[in-house]
Amino acid sequence: MKQVLYIVIITLACMTVGCNGDKSVRHVPHLGDTPYQQDSILVAYATHPGRALTLLDSALLLGNISDYRGRVIRAKIYSKSFEEQQLDSAISICQALLEHDSVRNEPMEQENILDLLIAISRAKPDYEQYIHWAAQKAELCQKQGQETERWRSEADVGFEMTRLGQENEGLAKLDEAISHLDAPGSIDRMDAYIVAVKRKINALNALRRYEEVIPLAQRILDRLDHFESHIKDYAEDSYRLSWKDNPSERDRYLDFSRAQAWGFMAIAYSHTQNPPKGEEDRYISLAKKYLALFDNSNYGKTFAARRMISPAQMALGMYDEALATYDELEHRMGSDTLNENYAIILRSRAIAAREKGNFAEALGYQTRYADLSKAVSDSLHRSEAHNYAARYHAQEQQLEIQEKQAEAERSHIISLTVAVIAMLAIAFAVYFFRQKRIVSEKNRALVRMINGIPPVSDDEQDAIGEGDEEPVVEDSVDDPVTDNGSDADLFATIDKTIRSERLYSDVGLQRQDICDRFGIRRHALNNLLSTYADVNSFTQYINAIRMDEAVKLLRDQPGMTIAAIAATVGFSPANLREKFKRHYGMTPAEYKQNL
Repeated sequence: MKQVLYIVIITLACMTVGCNGDKSVRHVPHLGDTPYQQDSILVAYATHPGRALTLLDSALLLGNISDYRGRVIRAKIYSKSFEEQQLDSAISICQALLEHDSVRNEPMEQENILDLLIAISRAKPDYEQYIHWAAQKAELCQKQGQETERWRSEADVGFEMTRLGQENEGLAKLDEAISHLDAPGSIDRMDAYIVAVKRKINALNALRRYEEVIPLAQRILDRLDHFESHIKDYAEDSYRLSWKDNPSERDRYLDFSRAQAWGFMAIAYSHTQNPPKGEEDRYISLAKKYLALFDNSNYGKTFAARRMISPAQMALGMYDEALATYDELEHRMGSDTLNENYAIILRSRAIAAREKGNFAEALGYQTRYADLSKAVSDSLHRSEAHNYAARYHAQEQQLEIQEKQAEAERSHIISLTVAVIAMLAIAFAVYFFRQKRIVSEKNRALVRMINGIPPVSDDEQDAIGEGDEEPVVEDSVDDPVTDNGSDADLFATIDKTIRSERLYSDVGLQRQDICDRFGIRRHALNNLLSTYADVNSFTQYINAIRMDEAVKLLRDQPGMTIAAIAATVGFSPANLREKFKRHYGMTPAEYKQNL
């Protein structure tokens, strides 16, 4: 029955989104070949939202995707729409998801939903909500110790502040974020730095301060060049960006970031109103140069890129290229034309028609632009007035409730006697000091226990840096480890070398590195670890050493910071804190405090 239902769904999907009148015989896939999976949907959602929704509905019907994940994906699809109604639906879905148990108990899921709300608020655009969600994300990241993500979000807040008229404050916040991120360290930090610089560039473009854009765009190009020249200096321990398993993604990222910087250069050089005297021709030449680089990049061929570069094309008189982009944008808008994007299209068409000598056509576009601008402004004002009125009434009702509660509380307080208040104060003091003593005793007991137990449990599953490593298994092939000396001696030599030379401090240490160092095979090392270290994988063995060394440093080096200890033993501060807390029941800082 399920197979019949599946075939019916495939047939309907082809009739609605894939066939386009083609009467040829189609291959009906088996259940194992189904395209109705999360990856397939996310590939299509940005360019074909309608097809993505069809795939999503089919995936939910087949049970390939959970209801929770389906709602997340639906919000992502709606976020790419140009229709106000779908954007509002996406916001409603995300706000409901924030109350879901899968989100409230998982900071990473909260961050993903907040990222989506930020993107939707930018698309609407709703600058106040954008700042609200970005500030909430920055606070979440700060609590989690994710400083890179925190300053990435602070840059978003600064950008939106400039759009709300707080230019000096917004630019100052952007500069603060850039200064905190302006240092090589990891690919995620590099990406956050580039994002913060791009936010400032967008703010300066909106303020028509194009001369200041050029050095900022150059800073992006310089950082990308530095990365390519010093790839090994950039750690790949980020959850947001990692190219270990797919280097082609790195090339795509570099192409995208470099192309955007070229685009910023082209726009800045083509829009600078007062170039230095005698430099006018040079500025035009540079604008065309960077525009050519942009067009020849892979990113430059996408619709988003053409939409980004169309102002430069208009400024350089490349009207046909710009109008082709506007044609596609207008097609995607459909009937939803009461917005600023469509007003920009009409104004650009008027300019192009005027420059081509079609004055009657230019007048028509200009008239429509003026009428639409007024309608958009009136609609925006009505919407803002409605929002302010709703917020005012909600605040008024809240104040009334608070006043009634305050009056009731005052009446209740007056009815209490001094004796009861004194008894409560004494009881609270006794309870407070008792709880404080219990916590102190518990922490001291944990410290004593930590100093006498192994650092890492055998059943720990989430390895750091080698999550895809296969577990140690007994090898049935008769392959001796070495020709000279016993297996125990070899293991002792390996263990001593790793500890004495502090090989464990290298976050990128791999099992193959040890095999190459001692000239043994992988399964031989696996057998040694299983026999003499009683662990199931190389990662467990290295992490055991790292945790052991971390405890020693915490105990013997009170002057070292937690971050320095983490770096010394090959962990990130967040990983060290998580592992320590999970295994010992307290954080490294609490252990250090109670020694």
